Amino acid sequence: MLLERIRLRTFGCFQQQDFDLHNGINLIFGPNFSGKSTLVNAIFFTLTGKPIVPRVDASAMKNPKAYSGTAGIQFSANGERYQLFRATGKRVQLRSEKEDAWHVLYDDTRIQATEVMLQERFGIMHEQLALTTFLREGEIFEFLARQSATRRDILHTLLGIDRLIEVRQRFIDTRRIAKREQGRIRAHQNSLRYNAQNVNETEIARIEAKLKDLETAYGAQTGDSALIAEWVQHQNRLQKQLAALTHQQNETLSGFDDIQHLQQMVATIENAIQEASGLEKKREELIQQIGRLESEIAALMTVCGTLRTLLESGKQHCPTCYQEVEREVIQRIVDEKEEDKLQRSRELETHRQSLKTETKNLESRRELEQRLQTLQVRSTQYKQRAQDIDKIRMELNALSSRLSETGVQQNEQSLSDTLTTVDKQQLKSQIDNERKRLDKLKQEEAVRLDRLGALQRANSDAAKVEKTLLSLELACTGIDKTIESLQQQILKPAEDELHHWIDKMQLFGETRVDLQREHLLPSLSIDGTDRSLMLLSGSEKMFLYLCFKVALARVLGNPGFFVLDDPTLHLDGERKTLMVDFIRQLAEEHQVVVTSYDEDVRVGLEGAHLIEMTRET
Repeated sequence: MLLERIRLRTFGCFQQQDFDLHNGINLIFGPNFSGKSTLVNAIFFTLTGKPIVPRVDASAMKNPKAYSGTAGIQFSANGERYQLFRATGKRVQLRSEKEDAWHVLYDDTRIQATEVMLQERFGIMHEQLALTTFLREGEIFEFLARQSATRRDILHTLLGIDRLIEVRQRFIDTRRIAKREQGRIRAHQNSLRYNAQNVNETEIARIEAKLKDLETAYGAQTGDSALIAEWVQHQNRLQKQLAALTHQQNETLSGFDDIQHLQQMVATIENAIQEASGLEKKREELIQQIGRLESEIAALMTVCGTLRTLLESGKQHCPTCYQEVEREVIQRIVDEKEEDKLQRSRELETHRQSLKTETKNLESRRELEQRLQTLQVRSTQYKQRAQDIDKIRMELNALSSRLSETGVQQNEQSLSDTLTTVDKQQLKSQIDNERKRLDKLKQEEAVRLDRLGALQRANSDAAKVEKTLLSLELACTGIDKTIESLQQQILKPAEDELHHWIDKMQLFGETRVDLQREHLLPSLSIDGTDRSLMLLSGSEKMFLYLCFKVALARVLGNPGFFVLDDPTLHLDGERKTLMVDFIRQLAEEHQVVVTSYDEDVRVGLEGAHLIEMTRET
């Protein structure tokens, strides 16, 4: 992108004025309060929609006497010429020149849609321009004074890692919820622990046999009428229990013809889940492949951008290795890299479609697992109730047989003869006690069976949560590896470029900076000794930060120009000379816009395109 003209209408201190810009160095020179920083702010606002000074409302940039202000730039990009205008009232218009006439390509007031359009068409991003292309007054010390975590957040935004981190945070939040659920289920499991042995079954059978003998003896003492009355009452109780269990059993089979139909459905779902095993692993492999392809595509885009910049610069020798530029060879390399990027983009799209499919399959399998758990519980309940129904029916059949008899059997009569001396009231009390004890044991057995079903359901829930936690751990690991790969592929070239500029400016001795480990320049190694940035002089910080901006801009894709607002402020004469030299070297590859009121800078940048500002202007 080559800036050609700045156009202002009721913007800042300007009513209506245009300023032409040339390739190379453009020096905006004038005293304080003459509008130099307004021009810098106009370029930044036009491209990003935000003032270059943070936390300032856009409406404050208009002329105080006007309802709104408009800033615009005319520029060329990719062989075409454009005009971009942005009003403080949020309206944005993009024009393109065709056949010596300007045609409107875009006209909208939606902020988000505008930013997406500028990013897709010209690669313009607010954070990237602020950190790599523009230097505002006081920016260096503000950046270096930030906490390392804040600098890391800025880096993640520039590299596009912030979205991956957002996805990872969602996984982490979900994992936290799953762990809480796991703790709740474990506590529920502990509360449901019980003796798995059915100790009551033998005791129930013994009491039932004893009751039978006692009832026989009681009948011999009191006559058949009292015994029959007792049997009828007990039969009524059993019939009520049978009706309740039958109703519960029918509810368990709701939606199915019979137990065989339910068991067939359970077997079908189990087979489907077995066939769908391994989906988590396959999905994680796709996530890692997508991360790898995105990293490779980003690296290819960086390489192609660097090579195109070299071709478009018109230089005969490479500024890095100083070898002669063979344009045909470089163009072939660019074409090959573009073809490689296109192939990886197609592969990336295929993997993304596969990931969507596998995610849907995994969700379907989880729904099947929930359905299977429900059906297994219903099957267990049905079997248990069927056993209870069989026991009650056997007891009812025995009572029916007794009631159908007309008298007491001979063996029962002989037993009654031995009990003639037993008090009838005491025998009746013993029968009642045994029946109460029998009812209590049956209630305990019912509670035990209910706890067994609840424990089985809790165990199934625990296994499901464990699988979910494992999937979330794998997902977080895959995202972390993707982030690490992106940092390695982008920050390593940025380190090399940073060292190149530091050596070129001859700032220190042998200097090394680890951007991956140190989160954007918190310290550096000078001649083998670690040194904090806070201990550097203001001038040293200035030049180190400038080298960093240029290095990061080279890797992330600079739009083609740099804007430096009063870069020699507070510098001594020697440092001013070094800054002028830095600007000249930067202008060998990029368009540079510099503002200054220092006469030494004007002399040092002799030959630059001069824009003279006055307070009257």
